[in-house]
Amino acid sequence: MAKNKISQYASTSAGANLNTDIAGINIDEGCAPSNINNAIRTLMAQIRDLQSAESGDTIPVGAGGTGSTTASSARSALGLAIGTDVQAYDADLTTLGAGGATARSFLGLAIGTDVQAYNANNAVTNALQTFTVSQRGTVTTDNDGSFDMNVTNNFKCTPTGTFALTFTNITAGQSGYVLLVNTGGYSVTAAATTKVGTTALTTISAAGTYLLSYWTDGTNVYVTNSGALA
Repeated sequence: MAKNKISQYASTSAGANLNTDIAGINIDEGCAPSNINNAIRTLMAQIRDLQSAESGDTIPVGAGGTGSTTASSARSALGLAIGTDVQAYDADLTTLGAGGATARSFLGLAIGTDVQAYNANNAVTNALQTFTVSQRGTVTTDNDGSFDMNVTNNFKCTPTGTFALTFTNITAGQSGYVLLVNTGGYSVTAAATTKVGTTALTTISAAGTYLLSYWTDGTNVYVTNSGALA
């Protein structure tokens, strides 16, 4: 069988009919000298076909991996399309040299800007996390008494008139605090989805500063309060 691609070569040269041709070009003992030139050129083409995934041969996964893949399936797994995400082969392109940094530059990718730099300490959303430093949430000032849960967890409110304690974009499991600075002693009521005791509403309607804590099950928001703090 003519050896038309790299995978058809034998891993040993011993024995009859092993590695005696390249794409049907005879390179056995006593072959025509011109066959050697033609065979080398053909071998170069086969190596190029392997590199560009034209031959359909597989390339073994590097150290630590298992199995094998074709260059085209590897590009597909990375979400890279030749001519869109990576430059198609062009013999007229200036050689950029080797190295990951040069390749990233050629693709317009900067670590820490376009791609995430590796960090073993990065938190993920689907695993138990143990934080070894303080975690802080933004405090959003919202003085109308209606708090958007999509904005932040913690709020500060200094009302300028009566208001209904309201939460929007209610999301199950969210919790946080509202610092209510009710210096004017404005009356506070509650929206239908805000569950808070009537005694609490009476308390926070008096002039003073209060810390409200909340938690939601996705339908209602449950609120507790401190006494006047100042």
